[in-house]
Amino acid sequence: MNTQLLEENTKILRQTAGKWIDKRLVLLTAAQFAARGQQIDEETFTALSTKIKKSGSIFSPLRTIHFPMTGLLLLQKGNGEEGVDELHLKYDLLRSAGFRSSQYTYIAAFLIEPSTQPERVKAIYDELKKYHMFLTSNEDYPAAAVMASRPESVIELADASENYYHFFNKNGFWKGNDLQFLANMLVMNGLFEERTAHAVLEVKQELEQNGIKVRSMHYPALGIMALSGNKEMCVQFVHELRSSPSLKWYKDIAVTLAAIFVSQTVIEASAGLTAAVQAMIQAQQAVIAASTASAVAASSSSGE
Repeated sequence: MNTQLLEENTKILRQTAGKWIDKRLVLLTAAQFAARGQQIDEETFTALSTKIKKSGSIFSPLRTIHFPMTGLLLLQKGNGEEGVDELHLKYDLLRSAGFRSSQYTYIAAFLIEPSTQPERVKAIYDELKKYHMFLTSNEDYPAAAVMASRPESVIELADASENYYHFFNKNGFWKGNDLQFLANMLVMNGLFEERTAHAVLEVKQELEQNGIKVRSMHYPALGIMALSGNKEMCVQFVHELRSSPSLKWYKDIAVTLAAIFVSQTVIEASAGLTAAVQAMIQAQQAVIAASTASAVAASSSSGE
């Protein structure tokens, strides 16, 4: 794991973003590039970020997530320029299928495969909502978008997510959005498997036995770590990140960042898991970024 590159990318993004972007967004974006061994080009990042902001109206929800979306498009498209128009096109298709306007709809638009029908995404979302009427919200749009690329039926996918949700809750996980997102993420890799579920429990136990407190915000990261099959590496990465100067005041995000670096080792070692792991990582980072951006925007508007 190249923590030096993480430091360099963080510094570049701080210069690009200014003081108004939440440091956690900066770290998340910097880690995505560092995990792939890429140094961020400040000029390219700034140009695309500006293009994204100008591509929508002043009230567009995309403006609240332009910073993390810039990173995602650059990693997916190279220069990312052609991805902006495609993003808006997919967003409009999702809106036509019944999704509400939100930053999560844009994230779902980024994640949805070109061959996936928006109506199937909506059907999965509606099925998930049957299990958790009040818990399921627009935050689950991205997960539904990725789950829709699976070959299984809508009911099978929703049932699998619910099986994971109940399994983890019975084993000490707190109910809530983070647990539902963990369950949905695992379904991105296939239907319910006890082996996978137990692997998540083992990673959580390994982290806690090594002095790392696992909070509900870390649940999605546990799913990614479990697929790596290397608990010791996960612990090592978390400790290294917690020692990084960039995380001096943000040590609680170390588990999430470690999952990004761990995922890259899985991708490099197993081509068969590449698509699933990348989708899981992208979904996790995008939702965290959107949630963080929303919280910052709400705080700013309230004068806090």
